[in-house]
Amino acid sequence: MAGHDGTPSRRHRSELAAALRNGPFEAALDEAIRARGLSLQRLQQHLLARGVTVSVTTLSYWRSGRSRPERPSSLQAVRLLEELLRLPVDSLVSLLGPQRPRGRWVGRPPTVLDTESLWREDESLPVLLSELGNTDDGLKRLIAHDRYELDEYGAEVRSTSTLILQATRERADRCVVIIRGESPNRPLPELTELRNARIGRVRSDPSVPLMVAELLLDHALSPGETEIIEYTYTYHHAGRPPTDACGRAFRVAAQLYTLEMLFHPARIPVRCGTYSSSVRTGPTQGSLTDKPLWISASGRAHAVFQDPVAGFHAMRWEWE
Repeated sequence: MAGHDGTPSRRHRSELAAALRNGPFEAALDEAIRARGLSLQRLQQHLLARGVTVSVTTLSYWRSGRSRPERPSSLQAVRLLEELLRLPVDSLVSLLGPQRPRGRWVGRPPTVLDTESLWREDESLPVLLSELGNTDDGLKRLIAHDRYELDEYGAEVRSTSTLILQATRERADRCVVIIRGESPNRPLPELTELRNARIGRVRSDPSVPLMVAELLLDHALSPGETEIIEYTYTYHHAGRPPTDACGRAFRVAAQLYTLEMLFHPARIPVRCGTYSSSVRTGPTQGSLTDKPLWISASGRAHAVFQDPVAGFHAMRWEWE
């Protein structure tokens, strides 16, 4: 811990020197922050004053090793952190090594993605998440099942999600969900019919449109404990445009994801397939899988993603 004047104690100087010498990056960053006695919020404010925007969540992920800085703007932030933490120039940057491959298509698929990268085109998301405090809810989504219902115009009417959660830390008592609407001109969907949880704080940005909500569990979980929750959200569908894709973003690799689409019999797609990506947006511009999914005469289709890696997994279809 730092002294009253911000000077690290002899023990912390020794531990910091060893971490800077041997790494890894997250250990060195953690020791440096502890030695200086600065909070992540203060570090974020200092960075912002120097023209660099990094969320508290991202700083936390860097510190814990959940993610690492790789983009040019992130490396600039690390160099400023060296200055703020009174470290030798390049002492942290040198521990990063070569940039790692990104996405599931190159080399080994990622096991963890930070939320901001996964939803990187939604610029207001970090602000909404920060208003909920610690955005890592400490819950791994072991198994997820989503069921979407569309109306005769091809627009979403409602979606029901069932999650089997496992705690990764002590007192995990809430599940943070991110819901994106389809049009800034229409109201965001409404959360209803929760099972084994209740609605906590909700933050939204209708201009995106984007909503972040915390679902409070019936009891706090210890590491390894599991819980099953279910929630439904409904859409206001007057004049809403048709959609052509639905799916789920996973920050951490899961065991199983099943996705079920209930198309209205009056409007059934001509073709349906799956796609996966390391980001939520963008893949809808790409091509479908080579093997189309079967759609029943009543308009039902489903997809199974076994051992889905961190990223976005979805179904996409084509209307006439």
